[in-house]
Amino acid sequence: MFTDFINRILGAEKVSVSNRLENAEPSVIMKKDSTKPIPEKYQRDIEALRQKYGDAFKTGLCINLTLQEALSIMPRERRRIDAYSGLVSYLKKEWDMTLSIKSQKTKSKTL
Repeated sequence: MFTDFINRILGAEKVSVSNRLENAEPSVIMKKDSTKPIPEKYQRDIEALRQKYGDAFKTGLCINLTLQEALSIMPRERRRIDAYSGLVSYLKKEWDMTLSIKSQKTKSKTL
């Protein structure tokens, strides 16, 4: 009682815990899914790579393709390496896979 009187004088608010919050349940139950959905623009490409590599297509895989092989597996209108840059970055970020595509016109630099 004395503490209530002091709190009123000092202007402190009385804090009470509602029983309603202790028994509250979320209105939406979300499951944590370890696999994120694949963006629509990469679904066909990833499915084509899965068919080619089968069980080996998993996290940590390193895929080295020529541009001709990549075009036969995953066709593009723009027949250049940079047409696959989005897929390469997506696989690296989300799947921890390295996709390297080399062109016959690309010269390797060796010292």
